[in-house]
Amino acid sequence: MKQKKNKTNQVVTWPTAALFSIKELHRLNPKFVEITLRVRLSNAITAQRVAEIGSIPGEKGRPQKVFSLTPVTKLILERARAEHINLVDNADKLVQVMTVSNSSPSPSVNPVSRLAMSAVN
Repeated sequence: MKQKKNKTNQVVTWPTAALFSIKELHRLNPKFVEITLRVRLSNAITAQRVAEIGSIPGEKGRPQKVFSLTPVTKLILERARAEHINLVDNADKLVQVMTVSNSSPSPSVNPVSRLAMSAVN
């Protein structure tokens, strides 16, 4: 009986470009079977390491999807719009906005130092 090779320990090489498609991912990982690569991509999307940005219009058949590594920035979305990529419906929700406040922290006085100050006076 022929023994199968175990290829479960293969590591996906993610593209360094801001936007990529499954074709580019397959080009970077030629040892992967395409369906296995798609499953790994799907798992990365579920784990929120990769986000689906949109699709490339104008091709026959099913449009080619475009992805980006997280965190997604406004610059990446603007780049996708400039390349005429049809963005997903909730594309603006992909950008994680962090709120920053200008209030300074209130100075807290340690009760021990207050006692020490009163003992010195």
